[in-house]
Order: sequence, then C-alpha cells, then structure tokens
Amino acid sequence: MGILAEQLKNQKELQIPQGVVTVSPSDSVALTKPIRAFMVTAAGDVSVLMADGSSGVMPGCQPGTQYMGKILRVNLTGTNATGIKGFL
Repeated sequence: MGILAEQLKNQKELQIPQGVVTVSPSDSVALTKPIRAFMVTAAGDVSVLMADGSSGVMPGCQPGTQYMGKILRVNLTGTNATGIKGFL
C-alpha cells in the first residue's frame, strides 16, 4: 500500500466512532469527552453546545439517524428527545 493510500485509510478510521455513551442532558455539565455524533431512541429536539462555542437546537431528531458534529454538551433546556446515545 502506498503512502497516500495508507494516509487515506488512517483518516477514514479516525472518522469512525470508537465508542458509545449514554448522554444525560445538562445545562451546566459538559460531556466527559466530546462526542462525534448522537442518535435518539425517541424523536424530539436536541439542544447542543458545539466545540466552536456555538449552540443551537437540532429539531425533530428521529430514531435511527446519526446527527454529526463535535458536541461538548447536550443541553437540558430545549431538548425533549430521549434515549440519547453519543458516539466517541
């Protein structure tokens, strides 16, 4: 395998989640580690704080769909989806 091919392989592996955590929304407590994506088990809105400091609500999140981003916190205020699982 050439150097470029190996670099591309390594880059793809870095993008694949390496773990899963249960997320408990909080307006003040950050996640232990930033998550790369999340899924919900029951549909609803999810309010997040992103790594760049911006925040917002991802409306109408549906079970079985991954929502991507470097997320530092899932806020309690503005979140009504339940069963949130974060991917590391």
